[in-house]
Amino acid sequence: MKKDLIELIDSRKEIEKMFHPFDGGMGTSFERISDVPEFQNWLQEIKLELQGIYDRTHDTFVWETINLCGKRLDDFTEKKYFIELVGKLQAIRKNIDKYYPDEKKEAELSHSQGGVSGMKKKPLIFISHSSKNKDQVAKIADLLRSINLSPRRDIFCSSLPGYGIPNGANIFDFLRERFLNYDLHIIFVHSPEYYESPVSLNEMGAAWVLRANATSMLLPGFDFSGMKGVIGSDCIAIKLDGDRSEVKDRLNQLRRELESEFDISDNEDIIWEEARDKFISEINGDVSAQNENISAAPALITEEMKQLLKKVAVAPGGQILITSDLESGTYIQIGSEVVAKEYPDRREYAVWEEALNACLQAKYIERKSEAICVITNAGYKAVE
Repeated sequence: MKKDLIELIDSRKEIEKMFHPFDGGMGTSFERISDVPEFQNWLQEIKLELQGIYDRTHDTFVWETINLCGKRLDDFTEKKYFIELVGKLQAIRKNIDKYYPDEKKEAELSHSQGGVSGMKKKPLIFISHSSKNKDQVAKIADLLRSINLSPRRDIFCSSLPGYGIPNGANIFDFLRERFLNYDLHIIFVHSPEYYESPVSLNEMGAAWVLRANATSMLLPGFDFSGMKGVIGSDCIAIKLDGDRSEVKDRLNQLRRELESEFDISDNEDIIWEEARDKFISEINGDVSAQNENISAAPALITEEMKQLLKKVAVAPGGQILITSDLESGTYIQIGSEVVAKEYPDRREYAVWEEALNACLQAKYIERKSEAICVITNAGYKAVE
């Protein structure tokens, strides 16, 4: 849709801020962005919107821009590449009505009829939360992505990079536009901090006035009795530290609701179930407890761990890149080789993911950021 593409292009300044210095070795350095997941997601969403335009118009300039989106990046020229891409996108933005003539006619017709239009609003998930619960909310957003929902296009969350308000936008105008022009499904994340936030309570009131679809999630440690205001304890909610079988059932119902609202029908059950079970464990702290027990035991190197360590030991900078896009889901890249993709072979990806997690627990590999891991001295010794 025209509105989605405009928002993506207008968020370029926010994306550009994600460039960071990178040591290329041999005394060279450059600015890099290709290892940032938010950039990869933004790039894939741009490509998807442009593909829709090309399928309708067969415009050669749009096709050139699509090809540029898929270009393999040369580390030393990433900034130059970004400037070229933004230039093409701004040209498309300037002539946007040319690429969406039907939407322009509908807007003119709506204006001539006093603003009344029969157009169906686009669905959007709005996660209403306290910024103090950002870490737990990030897990909720990851769960939603497992059913092929995309940041910013399908999910709005003000405190998460890539899901929030574009740089330079007025926060109140931006939120008002969302409430008025989208068919919202609001996920309320209830916690003591939520009820201490005037902004969160205003969001709750606005949702009640608009009669928007809503789902309440109670973070671990927060009880039904703490629910106040217009979304009270008499509303159906998912208590995330409740009975596990009940939590799974409630989350399954939410999945079916969202798939119906967003007209998604091709999701794999196994991917959802793994994401759901991982989410329940992580939000309740199970994973950290398991990791403590594992780290106390002697580290055993499996064959898969050996293969992973051998590859990263000879990779430039000893780095592993963990990122994602719309086609492959999450993928693991070592040097120029993509060793595993979540789609289409989830099982093969799971083997490599397990090996990577085991190496992290054994301290053969350490995490530098969400997207980058590096081999440690212990890892080099394990390979030798």
